[in-house]
Amino acid sequence: MIGRGGKSGSASQPPDLLAYSQEEDTSWLLPYVDVISLLLSFLILALAMSKVDLHRFEKVSAAISKHSPPPSLDVLKQKIDGVIASQHLTDQVKTVVDENGLRMELKNALLFESGQADITPTGRATIDRVGKLLPSIDDRYQIAIEGHTDDVPIHTARFDSNWELSSARAINVLKQFTAAGVDPHRVSAQGYADTRPTSPVQGDAASQARARAENRRVVIRVH
Repeated sequence: MIGRGGKSGSASQPPDLLAYSQEEDTSWLLPYVDVISLLLSFLILALAMSKVDLHRFEKVSAAISKHSPPPSLDVLKQKIDGVIASQHLTDQVKTVVDENGLRMELKNALLFESGQADITPTGRATIDRVGKLLPSIDDRYQIAIEGHTDDVPIHTARFDSNWELSSARAINVLKQFTAAGVDPHRVSAQGYADTRPTSPVQGDAASQARARAENRRVVIRVH
């Protein structure tokens, strides 16, 4: 029946734009999903292989969270370098600021006698002065103390191996830092024995001796 105006009595339904029939070609979906999956895998792989600048990352994170970024470690490095220069220890202590934070390396000859873990008086004075600078830095920074030895085996009544020796040295430095006022919740001690040398032991006897001397060290990381 046709009503007034010549229009049908039943109103026509608007087409469903989301509906599709089985006759429509959807074969493009499979390669599309494959491309997206490959792209996502590539991005994950690129992120895993990239080297993150932690200091720059902290600045971006602080900007997003509207908190002030942690202070630069360059200032702390300058203060520590001043202590090192005043004690004429530039040949015994090295400081570096890299993407992982501040790294300070102390030669074992400065801190310990051969095969011992007790800190020498000279080493104790140096650690005391450096330790007094650390409590002033932002509490978001952590302090890790690493003990490293050379590859010469040790087996004494006190130290069964280089693992015990390197761990004992790191712990004694940690105790010295906490005595200087560093919060014990911010520090950790790690012993690596001879597993992470800085110089390969090779060449003639003199070269091997120099390499072993460089590998015997304590590393303090502020990160």
